[in-house]
Amino acid sequence: MWVYAATSEAISPDTYIHHTPDPDHPRSPQSPTLQSARGTGWDFQNLDDLQALQGTRWWYNWSPHGNQIAINFSLAHSIEYVPMQWGKWGLENLSKEINPKARHLLGMNEPGHQQQANLEPAEAAALWPQMETVAHSMGLRLGTPSPAPCGTNCVRRNPFQWFDEFFAACKGCHFDFLATHLYTCNAQALRWYLNDCKRYHLPIWLTEFSCPNGAIGPASRQLAFMADAIQVLDQDAAVERYAWFAPRTAGDWLGPTASLLQADKSELTQLGKMYASQQGQAPTATTADEVLSWSKMCSECFLTHLPSNLPPANRQLCVDCGFHS
Repeated sequence: MWVYAATSEAISPDTYIHHTPDPDHPRSPQSPTLQSARGTGWDFQNLDDLQALQGTRWWYNWSPHGNQIAINFSLAHSIEYVPMQWGKWGLENLSKEINPKARHLLGMNEPGHQQQANLEPAEAAALWPQMETVAHSMGLRLGTPSPAPCGTNCVRRNPFQWFDEFFAACKGCHFDFLATHLYTCNAQALRWYLNDCKRYHLPIWLTEFSCPNGAIGPASRQLAFMADAIQVLDQDAAVERYAWFAPRTAGDWLGPTASLLQADKSELTQLGKMYASQQGQAPTATTADEVLSWSKMCSECFLTHLPSNLPPANRQLCVDCGFHS
């Protein structure tokens, strides 16, 4: 496991060199296949849905346990189910809830959002020894909590502020990878975000990402974003895994075009076919001119209560940075 060491030094493009490897899904220039990284977040109750998404190699459902039929199918087809401790409740029973064949454990979900895990960084740090005990006893690689940019009803708007306070409070704590989320339709903003994630010197799991395309947004926008985002993620050697949200989407925020599966049957959409089959790219080193900081580029969004309060010229930047009302 990793022991986090706080640093105030600027992170150079070449800082990320070594990490605790993922033995099941190695990521290297010699093994750049999509199977090494690509997954999804979904509570699979219909086995046909999971079968349709066999091109992805892992999934989770924001819970320490899932549908046993889906988990058995996954084990038989080398697809990994990853358990999660969603919030602060139930930690005392966590080891009893996790399948003994699990290999990884995800930390608390969006603790910087009041409507999600809703945890102060110091509160999460105080709980972390219990997470370590479970991970150690079961031989699990352990991921951090997964803060994300927060538009409203926030513990912290800025996920890196949440991370900094959490790591400062969690002296000597153990982590194997950094988990986080980003919702944007701008692949360049995704690159900025990943650059800031590297300051913690941990492999990155982007456990939720998608393009909020709205109820009537064109499918072409969604397809273009996915093609660009997959390239950004696959070519970044710091990224160990990522998970699209979600197999089925609707509503005024994500809209139907973010769906990997058809609404009424277990068949891939055009977007799902791209995600399940597009050939992965070999990880490459980041060049100096590609290193732009999300924290710097998006700084004007941190102090505004809602993106809608910004002038129109600035509002789109905050949406691209992942701030949604």
